[in-house]
Amino acid sequence: MKLFNKLPIILFASFLSSCSATKETTATYWVNSSKVNCDAGAGKTTCLQVSTTEHYDNAEWTNFYAPIEGFNFEPGYLQKIKVLETTLNTQTTPADASSISYKLIKVLEKKQDPKLALHDIWATTHINETPIESTSNVPTLEINTTEMRAYGTNGCNNYSGQIKNITANTIKFGAMASTRKMCMDMTIPDRFDKAFNTVSTYKKDGLHLILYNSTGDEVLRFKKVD
Repeated sequence: MKLFNKLPIILFASFLSSCSATKETTATYWVNSSKVNCDAGAGKTTCLQVSTTEHYDNAEWTNFYAPIEGFNFEPGYLQKIKVLETTLNTQTTPADASSISYKLIKVLEKKQDPKLALHDIWATTHINETPIESTSNVPTLEINTTEMRAYGTNGCNNYSGQIKNITANTIKFGAMASTRKMCMDMTIPDRFDKAFNTVSTYKKDGLHLILYNSTGDEVLRFKKVD
């Protein structure tokens, strides 16, 4: 009878032990060189972006909402890190907190992000390899890699929008919002808009930035604005 009297206590203790048990694993991430605005819990903040791909050139970045203990984020630098992931007791973890804690084990690699070379204001010199003769109302492109935004003018209307992704040789723009005024001559603005909407890859050559479509044809050429 004494054994049966103690059995509920033993079972209860075993239950508490299983609830408090944690699981530890390791993971390797590339951390992007800039943070992004994101929603976390009760309000807006900025988040890291991470990828589990082997090389950052092929990275598809996702927002990372939890802190990484011991990790020092450095704007402008891509970092490959090894992290200890500890699964926490979900019964004692607050509802708005992550059920996994992250701790830096080691920085495996760190390098300056090559896309920072695009962070500038560029003036259009060619559309579809044809030089722009006019020196007034020249289309421009400003690339802000910190905010991952693009701004500029097509020679008539101003535009702005998101840059979805930049790698060592590809760039993907999101939808652009634009003003809607009509100018006396819409030839260059219309040609610029049509070319800009086909952009897929790029090459930076000194003070020049060249944008190509998906078949490798040059569609826009820019010169850095001093």
